[in-house]
Amino acid sequence: MSNDPVVLKSNKYGLSLQLDATIPFEELVREICKKFAQSADFFGECQMILETMGRELSTEEGLVIIQAIELNSKIKVILLNENNELKDTRMLDQIDRFYTDEIFENAKIIRGSIYKDDIVTSDSSVIVLGDVKSKATIQAKGNIIVMGSLLGTAYAGFPDNTGCYIVAGQLNSHNIHIGTVSGEVTVQEKWSLRVHKREEEPVGISVWNRELLAEPLSSGLLKRIK
Repeated sequence: MSNDPVVLKSNKYGLSLQLDATIPFEELVREICKKFAQSADFFGECQMILETMGRELSTEEGLVIIQAIELNSKIKVILLNENNELKDTRMLDQIDRFYTDEIFENAKIIRGSIYKDDIVTSDSSVIVLGDVKSKATIQAKGNIIVMGSLLGTAYAGFPDNTGCYIVAGQLNSHNIHIGTVSGEVTVQEKWSLRVHKREEEPVGISVWNRELLAEPLSSGLLKRIK
């Protein structure tokens, strides 16, 4: 049995990905990025149906994998067959997701963590597949997505776009800016009163009534942002 966390197999419809079910998701995404970057010349420019096996994926995780493939190859994934469900990825507005339609277009992807005193800037969005450590800084004209913990400074919508958002697997930062709005992050009241809320549930932060509002992604906050 292969020890490779990502194994590519062809099928009559397209490509199957055998995924390791035990490693952290951010590590799995890094392996997918490397695998398709190394195989880019082999596959060339094409469209295909993607099937995932071996690991149960949420809709959000499925979309992250699709975008990791498309950003590291010339493949256009037109259909996703996951958990025996066929999803047309060209109709993203019909998929429950926390990304807007063009979140990954020209986004800067950091394949790891950002450490103390590091400063990352982008003219579009930034996706961090690790953590943003204390005293590290991200500044983006678009959105910011941190798959791990956000402890440092995050400035989305630089300098004045309050329509952007920040997502973090875990939020431990008190230095958050979206466009012209900064300050304390208010936890949405109905979430703060939930006795059984999951402490490690990913959080989305957006601007609401000139304040920074945080909610778990499952609440649908980001889908309300235009």
